[in-house]
Amino acid sequence: MKSLLLIMAILVLGYLVYSSAFYLLQRKILFPLERLPEPNADLIYSADGEIVRLPFSQGEFEIAYLPSLKALNKTAPVIILAHGNGNIMDSWAPNMDVMRNRGFAVVLVEYPGYGRSQGQPTYQSIRETMAIVYNWTRNNAELDQSKISLIGRSMGGGAVLSLFDGAIDRDNEPYRVVLMSTYSSIADVAAKKWLPSTFVKDPFDNVTQLAKYSGKSYLIHGDQDKVVPFDSLQKLLAVAKDARHKVYSGGHDDIPDNWLAFWQDVAEFIE
Repeated sequence: MKSLLLIMAILVLGYLVYSSAFYLLQRKILFPLERLPEPNADLIYSADGEIVRLPFSQGEFEIAYLPSLKALNKTAPVIILAHGNGNIMDSWAPNMDVMRNRGFAVVLVEYPGYGRSQGQPTYQSIRETMAIVYNWTRNNAELDQSKISLIGRSMGGGAVLSLFDGAIDRDNEPYRVVLMSTYSSIADVAAKKWLPSTFVKDPFDNVTQLAKYSGKSYLIHGDQDKVVPFDSLQKLLAVAKDARHKVYSGGHDDIPDNWLAFWQDVAEFIE
């Protein structure tokens, strides 16, 4: 009996240490600032883009505005793109020409604490900056405010969906939403690791937020994703009002396997 009690005590103590470590370190895991690529503004400038600094509660953050490369006699449809947690916006600038050549303008968003942006990344600070970006886009005279589409990769899906957490409503919701390898919620990810949802500081409850969107969405996911569980796709599809999806044979970082084909699919979906 004493041996059994000792084993149980060790297990309980081990779990307490494990869960406490998660609670203390979760933002370093979710926002790995020390492992990000070095900022490189030349990637934006060489793509004929412009860096815009916008104020928010913690200082200033950056966006990159990449105008349409197609001559238009009207305002341009626009994509607001939010990257994954291990990347920065600069890296995406050279990869948006397919969309820009089809007439889309692109707004890349940098999170607080990432790249050259000030502040600290949290759900609330990202939600705040996404709302500012959305309003900036709606007020840009070069852009068609009725054709604002959102694209989010991995954590970026949570960033764009945070807009539905009080920042927008049915009267100004986006035209289309594209989610790439996006999790259902951080609480779900924590639960799969035997961690209580009450410990999660930055919930990113994407199922709840996507359920508020009445427009069309397009979701992709890898069937071998070990970072964001594949059942996240099923949970998101279950609440989406009008969704199409594509399942790739691959993991988290190696899909889509053909970026040109992916962007063509996205362009046709949005158009």
